[in-house]
Amino acid sequence: MTFEKIKLIDQIDFGVLVLKVVEVLRSGGVVVLPTETVYGLAVRANDEAAVARIIKIKQRGKDHPFALAVSDMVAVSDYATDMSDLAKRLARRCLPGPVSLILDVSQSDSEFRFLPQPVQMAVSKDLKVCFRVPDHIFTLAVLNELAEPIVLTSANLHGAPVAVSVDEVIEQLGTDIDLAVDDGVINIEKPSTLLKIDGNKFSILRSGPISVETLQRLSAKMILFVCTGNTCRSPMAERICEQEIAKRLGCRLDELEGYGFVVMSAGIAAAKNNAAANAIEVLRRRNIDLSDHVAQQLNETLVRFADYIFAMTRSHRESILSMCPDADMRLSVLRTDNGDIQDPIGGSLEQYESCAEQITTEINKHLDKIMKT
Repeated sequence: MTFEKIKLIDQIDFGVLVLKVVEVLRSGGVVVLPTETVYGLAVRANDEAAVARIIKIKQRGKDHPFALAVSDMVAVSDYATDMSDLAKRLARRCLPGPVSLILDVSQSDSEFRFLPQPVQMAVSKDLKVCFRVPDHIFTLAVLNELAEPIVLTSANLHGAPVAVSVDEVIEQLGTDIDLAVDDGVINIEKPSTLLKIDGNKFSILRSGPISVETLQRLSAKMILFVCTGNTCRSPMAERICEQEIAKRLGCRLDELEGYGFVVMSAGIAAAKNNAAANAIEVLRRRNIDLSDHVAQQLNETLVRFADYIFAMTRSHRESILSMCPDADMRLSVLRTDNGDIQDPIGGSLEQYESCAEQITTEINKHLDKIMKT
């Protein structure tokens, strides 16, 4: 193939260029693609000849395996079929994004075993593979259209500075590549943060755009309570749950995150209102401060990040599923008998007290299971 450089900004039809890149990849070509961090060299993972080409281009030894780039977390789980809770949590929260996860692919039902043997050797070490879902609209479109993984590595010589522009790529690698998609200068100028996950522990093998403090927060278990306006039931549940977890751990409320727990609440139809006065009073009697609560609207990010989602009613559960169908396995109504927690809005203090008592009982039933894991 003759080398070609195409500026993304000049393309009138985005989809035509996606198809062109996919055609080059399917023809055994080596393509330079933009990511949110640095430019990368990409080839089809099922093409062992193309993988051999980038090994030669990069001048990279066998002890430095390449990453596998896929389109989403579901595709990651096709290869790492026995992901720990922590791995699932970080994959769900960090992908797509500037994070690479090293995961075990030794399971007998892993798609990894269908890759050509030379490719397996190029992307794995001790049956561990580095997975990447780049957060770049064009490269993700290519992955979705290709419908198979690509081997992806930074577009530079091994040991040389990373390339944040196509001109830097060409300066280092020449025109041994077939096609370069130019999206200008990439501002982050760091490769992705590289995490190795062993069971429910992670270690940072390469620092990057995501700090260790952020990763520690992202690794915490998140419990999310959902009602309608986020002024009564769900904020009471949030603060009661925090108190009950702290009791079980023997820690202060401000230490919960350090113990790996984050509790939040939101509303299906929330405005930026404060908690209801009766809700504040009922929790005050339990030595819980709700006076600083401001309602927040439920959104896809909250649902995606949550490990446990508890809806106050069955209709809330259906609303959440209509927003995020893949949340089903993490979503339930709070009542373990699948009934509804009735809305006390506009009711008496006694009704709020009864609601808080019911919420406390149901939360402790769930915490008996959550705290064990």
